[in-house]
Amino acid sequence: MMAKALLIILGFSSGVVVSAGVFAFIAAIGIIPRMAQRSITEKYIPLYEDIILLGGLFGTITMFIDFRLPSIPILVGGYALAIGIFIGVLAMALAEVLNVMPILLRRSRIAKGLPWMLLCFALGKMLGSILYFCVDGFYVV
Repeated sequence: MMAKALLIILGFSSGVVVSAGVFAFIAAIGIIPRMAQRSITEKYIPLYEDIILLGGLFGTITMFIDFRLPSIPILVGGYALAIGIFIGVLAMALAEVLNVMPILLRRSRIAKGLPWMLLCFALGKMLGSILYFCVDGFYVV
């Protein structure tokens, strides 16, 4: 009994530390203000923060509860689209913070075609995700 209580406390504490780190990382790279600025919706930043927090809680709850989305294709597609947008925005914000693009362009001496290169990155990511989730052997449930 004591060992189970200790494991519960240890698991909960670890989860709190990891989630705090993830949210601190998201806040540190400034995704929310930057996306609000680009979409001219700065007045909704508190709403965006609340939605991200609720999304994190929802994701955590779905890890512990045997939860399955109903097999409505449009709902599953919307969920996949939202996850894809989040991952894409997170990756591009991280790349921007780390100045990956200027360094890559300078070292590869690419002067033209940056939008095409970014489109190819996005399409490659999308193709990889489709292969991962749709081809047997990549994704194990």
